[in-house]
Amino acid sequence: MVRRKRGMMSLTSQIITADFPDLDKVEQLNEEAFPEEERVPLEELLRYGNGDTSNFFAFYDGGEFVGFAFAVHNASMFYISFFAVASHLRSHGYGGQIIDKLIDFYQKTMVLEVERVDEPCDNLDQRLARMDFYRQNGFRSADAFLEYEGLSFEILYRGPAFDEAAYRDIFRLIQKEGAFDFEIKRRDG
Repeated sequence: MVRRKRGMMSLTSQIITADFPDLDKVEQLNEEAFPEEERVPLEELLRYGNGDTSNFFAFYDGGEFVGFAFAVHNASMFYISFFAVASHLRSHGYGGQIIDKLIDFYQKTMVLEVERVDEPCDNLDQRLARMDFYRQNGFRSADAFLEYEGLSFEILYRGPAFDEAAYRDIFRLIQKEGAFDFEIKRRDG
């Protein structure tokens, strides 16, 4: 397969709803891209999505489904809780293009989490590749971790600064849909 260069694709987005025509592709990618302990069922994403503070996007190159992103936003940032590109299209520039489209759309700091690379795991190469991808796309560490249900993720952001109060506000919005216990820990403490 020929690798495409960034900027040569005509990436478009659509809002994902319960009657979205490619819902089966979204479901398949959700199942493939996220381990069971991190995955949120598609029905929940559809229920939470596309309100005043959230959007569930599908991305296409021409007619081909490329991936999806689920975003929650407030006045100063937007948070991507789920972001995936179809496996056969990874390493073709789509992930970076989607990030750029989201930043252009929201015009705010983008925040997300990745699996930590500083703890023992079975998939260190995958975690390092993911961290490298985000760093190449302008993300920096917030020097903080999100912890919940025995899982720990490093918080990354792209924008002028990480605003922990705005990040906590995002989680208050998420909590309205269904409570779960979480903690934010600083790297130095």
